Amino acid sequence: MLKRLIYGSRAVDANSTNLRAILTASRIGNPKAGITGALCLLDGVYMQYLEGDECAVEALYARIEVDARHRAPVVLDRTFIAVREFPEWSMALLAWDERIKAIMGLHGLRPPGSTPRDIAPDHAAAFFRALAATPNWVSL
Repeated sequence: MLKRLIYGSRAVDANSTNLRAILTASRIGNPKAGITGALCLLDGVYMQYLEGDECAVEALYARIEVDARHRAPVVLDRTFIAVREFPEWSMALLAWDERIKAIMGLHGLRPPGSTPRDIAPDHAAAFFRALAATPNWVSL
């Protein structure tokens, strides 16, 4: 059964080297595990949308919870799904602009105090889809 897990965590070091390392490892390991999704880095906060077999997704998240590059990970949404939303992997959101602030506001987040980690669980998937629809995505 397909499962979606969206989490947020604070980046210990939000530089492009760490982001590239995470994306490189993900691009190698996730296809082998049947996991797809997208990774967002926004203002020092990771938000990741994972989808795949329930056991594979949960095992990956267990590794993320102890990964030194993530601080205080929190599950934002964990549910079963019928189809994959992000069948391709490798996005990293780097550009912060007024569109992103507007999307955050539509989902109850008020920057600079609020971050994607603060999203209500019932808004997490829609929030991530809205971010994915912006032209701000840069593939590393």
